[in-house]
Order: sequence, then C-alpha cells, then structure tokens
Amino acid sequence: MTRHEIRTKSYHNPWIPAEALRTLENEKGTILDVGGGQVPYWRASHVLDIQAFEPESMERNQWGNRELESGKRKGENCGRELDSLTNFASLRRWTASQHTQLDLCCGQRWPFDDKQFDLGLCSHCLEDIRDPLPAVRELSRVCKRVMVIGPSRLFEQIRGIDHPAYCGFYHHPWIMFEEDGKLIFRRKTSVLELKGCHVVCPLGWTLKRELGSMFILSENLQAEERAFWSEESDYKDYADFIRPYLMRRDLFVPDGRPHGLRYWIWRLRQRYLGRL
Repeated sequence: MTRHEIRTKSYHNPWIPAEALRTLENEKGTILDVGGGQVPYWRASHVLDIQAFEPESMERNQWGNRELESGKRKGENCGRELDSLTNFASLRRWTASQHTQLDLCCGQRWPFDDKQFDLGLCSHCLEDIRDPLPAVRELSRVCKRVMVIGPSRLFEQIRGIDHPAYCGFYHHPWIMFEEDGKLIFRRKTSVLELKGCHVVCPLGWTLKRELGSMFILSENLQAEERAFWSEESDYKDYADFIRPYLMRRDLFVPDGRPHGLRYWIWRLRQRYLGRL
C-alpha cells in the first residue's frame, strides 16, 4: 500500500449496531456529533472534536449513508475509488461554522445553549478519552436526547478480536456498558489478560456485529466510573461477566475482509510467538 493510498483510505466502522443506524435514519432534528472529528455522521448538523477542521477528510470518511457505505465496501475502503462507485452529490459537506475544536477532557463548558440540539451523538469516542464523565454531562446539557455508541463489554473481553496479543482494543482505558439505564465506565486493567477473564477469538473469525457493539439512547443520560481496589474483586467482576460465554460456539462468524499473506504471517507471529 502506497503512502497516497494510506492517506486517502476511507473509514468504515463495522461495529455500528443496526438498531442505532435505524434510529439515526429516523431522526429529523439537529444532530451534534461529539468526537466525530474527521469521521462524522453524514447528517450531523455540527461536529465537536479536539481535531482541527479538515473538510476533505470529513467528506471522505463520513458514515451512516447507505449508498456511501456500499460504495466504500465495493471499493475496498479506498477513498480514491469512492467517487466512481457512489453518487458524488450525496456526499455531505461541512463548513467551518459547523465545527468546534475543543478538548472533551478540558472541563470547560461547551459553547452551546442548553438543549440546543435535538440529538447528541457520540460514537466510539468516550471509551478512548481520559475522563469521559464531564463529556457525558455536557452532552446531556446541550442535547435533548443523547445516543452513545461503542464496543460492547463482550468485545473488550475477547482476546484477538482486534490484535492477537490483547483483549478488545488495546488503547481503550475503559470498558463501557449500560446498567439500569446508566452508562458505566469500568476501568480496564491488566487483570483482564488472566485466564478466566476473557474469551479467545479463533484465527480468521470475528465477533458478530450485534454482539460486538452497544448503544444507549437517553433523554437524561447519567454516567458513573467503576473501579475495583483489589485484584480479587477485579478478577471476580471480569470472570463473572465472561463465564456464560466461555463455552458458547455461536459468538463468532468468519472474517470476510480480504487479507494478504503478509497479514496472516503477522497474525501468526503475534499469536504464537508473542511478537509485536
């Protein structure tokens, strides 16, 4: 892959629940995409992110439009081929006035009025950041309803789903899930790597989309952090959750993405030799 192809590669996230997409498609009001950055939802009215405004990346990587998503898959996610496979007129374009650059962890009040937006969307963002709780509070303040999308807890407790040597996404400091209508951020620790705390994804397979993703929709979203102060309680929480999945054989489906020989050599070296 050339540097140009890497730079123009279009974004495609397979971990968006179908029910969340249907909800977004039926939304008629204004949408604030928090953390959308260079990968915004295609119907977002405004984007808030730590990254600077880059309209070309936003246009190329927009997601949620069925026609564009189909074109990206046919073009093997190469942005250069996207124009010939989709209706270019359907691409959404944003202006600088529709973008706000802000660090979600800075603790500042967002520059929006109370309930200014009909829907606040935060997809695959909160589990990445240092302190997600202030962001959730501001989301609830400036939006009438809030939708949060992210990897499921099951996804984060599966080794080899993203990288052969780690569970879930290695860079996530949080496991995010819903409990009694509240969004829980469970601190992710190295105890997760112990036997009995995770399931191993078979080589060449991947988790079913609906099992690997989660979303919550709320008019007044509340969130809390959950941490464990002993190895025993930390281990027990991981083990209690994953135990029902240990013997299941219906979690995974073949990974249909095309990969070359170099990719499989890389995967095998990491899984069986422990090399990065």
